[in-house]
Parts: sequence; structure tokens; C-alpha cells
Amino acid sequence: MRAIYLIARREFLSYVATWGFWLSLASVPLFMALGFGLPILIESSQPTRYYVMIDETGGRLDAAYRASVEESRQRQAAEMREAVSEMVGDNPQITAALDQQMATTMLDDGRYVRLDPPATDVDGLKPYLLGERLLDTAEGEMPLFAAIYLRADAEGGIEIEYWSTNLTDGGLRSEIRGALRDYMRAERLLAAGVSGDMLEAADSLRPVVRELNPERAGADAAVTASDRLPVIVAIGVAFALWIIIFSVVNMLLTAMIEEKGNKVLEMMMSSARHHEILTGKLFGVAAVSFTLLAFWGLLAFGGGTLAQQAAASANMPIGDLIGAIFNPGLLVPALGYFIIGYFMYGAVFLAVGSLCDTLQDAQTLMSPIMLVMMVPLFLVMVAADSPDSPIVTFASWVPVWTPFIMLARLPQDPSMMELVGTTGLMLGTAIVVIWGAGVMFRMGALNQANQETIKNWFRFGKKQNA
Repeated sequence: MRAIYLIARREFLSYVATWGFWLSLASVPLFMALGFGLPILIESSQPTRYYVMIDETGGRLDAAYRASVEESRQRQAAEMREAVSEMVGDNPQITAALDQQMATTMLDDGRYVRLDPPATDVDGLKPYLLGERLLDTAEGEMPLFAAIYLRADAEGGIEIEYWSTNLTDGGLRSEIRGALRDYMRAERLLAAGVSGDMLEAADSLRPVVRELNPERAGADAAVTASDRLPVIVAIGVAFALWIIIFSVVNMLLTAMIEEKGNKVLEMMMSSARHHEILTGKLFGVAAVSFTLLAFWGLLAFGGGTLAQQAAASANMPIGDLIGAIFNPGLLVPALGYFIIGYFMYGAVFLAVGSLCDTLQDAQTLMSPIMLVMMVPLFLVMVAADSPDSPIVTFASWVPVWTPFIMLARLPQDPSMMELVGTTGLMLGTAIVVIWGAGVMFRMGALNQANQETIKNWFRFGKKQNA
């Protein structure tokens, strides 16, 4: 036991006693902030597109387009208010801020800005479209993004000519096409004798959808966004668990290869048994993992507490989110799955490291293992929508995938048989894998096997090396 403790202590201090460890530890919140803020930054930094529209019908199609866009944005604003009200209830402060934001967006979305055309024919607009000439705008001289011609054919149809050198940004084109398509439908119905009042009444029809949970009764049966939080959080925790396990076991692999190449492993074998070295390394890096989790957990708890206090003044239900994240029903299984998954994968990576002298050698053996580890990432997303899918159910019984898939399925209340069965199978497999990895680790540490030995096991029909 003392040898295991000393090896574990050495592994732990070799990581945590360095500036690089703590710098990388502190950099994770920064990268998370960038992950949340970068999409917003990218969206806000989109360039303004300036376009001109020439309506050859005397303004009829232009007016129809403007009316359709205004109606669409009004409908989006109503849907947004309804969604926010479902999440936070009737909050005057949030509703007022949302109305102000939507009003600003409806006045000018900031992405596509219409200008008066400097010419009405295509030949006159081509220099602006090609960037040879620029338009005077509020931002200064800018190129013309698109020129749109609206025409009516002899059969009452609508023709749209969309001139632009940009072949990727189709937002404006889709908006114009959708608006005029609705206008054409309305015109066709009016021509068939449907009154304008009836058409307007038909457009305003919206079904009222009430999503209810049969496990509850009365007013409490209504399903809100807070009820969906556990599913979202479970998916996030499953991904985080995969990332942490993968990162930590890679630390074991690289350290093992370095120690074998520097003959440190041989020195350790002279004073400790192979299973003591394997166990000590696993426990040492496990302590590093728990240091990471404790740091991030305290950081998340402190940030969540501050956010909850700040949101309390605005009557925002941040507490529901914090409660979903720190729910013992999710954290305790996550901790158990992490421990089992870490020891199972960690033992395999240590065994692989003991067989290789360089990282390049390890890559050939790691390829099939990485393919196996990548599968749960896709199945977790399937489990979010279809936890009872036959594929997801079957994959839950694959022991090397169980920690991630079952964690994502927990909020969906899988059967007790699945929980007990998959956990028992995972534990049994982990014991067998750790025992087999210990045997392989001993062979690799004593130079009785290497990567070529493993390759020869799969060379069926060929003479194996002695």
C-alpha cells in the first residue's frame, strides 16, 4: 500500500506542482466564455448588406413585400414574448426590455439595408455590383450587395431577378421569395372569391398548444422550460464527462511513454510491483481529475450564486437552472460513471503506453480505441430526443459506452432494470478490462511485449513473429 501511495503522490505532484497546470486550469473558464460569446460576437460583427429594389409593377409588389415582412416580424415578436413568458412568467421588466429590442430590430435589422437605386437598368447597376463604383451610405462608401427586380408576367405570376456576386448569403433572397409567395397565394384566393376579411381571419388562426405532464394534476401539469432543463443539463454533463475522461487518460498515456523512454519505468519496477505502479498511477491522476472537478465546481457554484442573486432582483428563475445543474440525482451518478469510466479507459491507456516507445507508435494502437470512444458523442444527441430508441437502448448495454449514454438518459427515467443491469455489466467489464490491462502492462513494462506483438494477434493466416 505504501508503494501505491508514493507512486500516486508522485503522479499527483508532478501535475499540480507546475505553473502550466494552474494556467490551463484557469484557462478553461475563459474558453467557455469564448464558446458562449463567440457566436454572439460573430453574429453582431456581420457586415451590413446594402441592396436596391426596382419594382416594375408600379410599387404593388414592393408594398406587398414590405407588408409581409412587417407582419412576419410582428408574429416573431409575439412568439418571442410568449416563449419568454412561458419561461419566466409575467415579468414587466423583461417584457419591456424585449419589446424595446424587438422594436429596434423591426425598424432596421442591421443586416440588410435598402437604398435608393442609383440607376434602374442592369447595365447601370453592374459597376456597383462588381465593386467598380461605391454607394454613399451612413457608413461611408460601400459596395452594392444585391439588385432585385420585381416583375409581373402576363399570366399573373411574379418574376424575381436577383443580381448579386455573393453566392453564399441567401437570407435576403429567401425573405423576398417567401414574402411574395404568400402574396401570390392571397391574391389567388381573392380572385377565387374569398373575401379579404375571411382571408385575414384565416391568416390569424393559431392553434393553442398546452403541453401537459400526466404525472402531475391541475395547474401543475403544465410543462414549462424549467421542466426541460434537466435533459439539457444531462446532455451537457455527458459531453463534459467524455471530455474530462479523454483528457485525463491522455495524460496517463503520454506520461507512460515518456517514463518508459527515459528508463524511469525500469527504476520503478526495481522497487515496486507492476500492479502497484499501475494502481498508483491511476489513483494519482484520479486525484488530479478531482482537483480539476473541485476547482470548476467551486467556480460554477460561486458564479451561479452571484448570477442567482443578480437575477433575483429581476425575478428571473436562474435558481431552476442552478438546481438542475447541482441536482444530486444527476451529480451522484455522474461521479460514479466518471470513476468507473476513468479507471476502465485509464487502465487501457496505461497498458498501451507501456507497449510503445514513442507517441507515433501509440497512434497506431490508439486509432481503434478512439473510434470506439467517438461513438457515444453521436448517440448522446440521439438520446436527447429519443431515449427509448432501440439503438440507444442497445448502446446503453455496451459497457464502454454506458457512462455517457445512461447519464444522458437519466432525466428520461429509464427502467430500474436498465439502470441496475447496465451498471452491473459495466462494473464487471471494468474489472475484466483492468485485470487484462494489468497483465498487458506487466508485459510491456518488462519488455516482453510491444506494439508489434499486439499487431501480430490480428494477423490471421500469417506466421506470427516468435
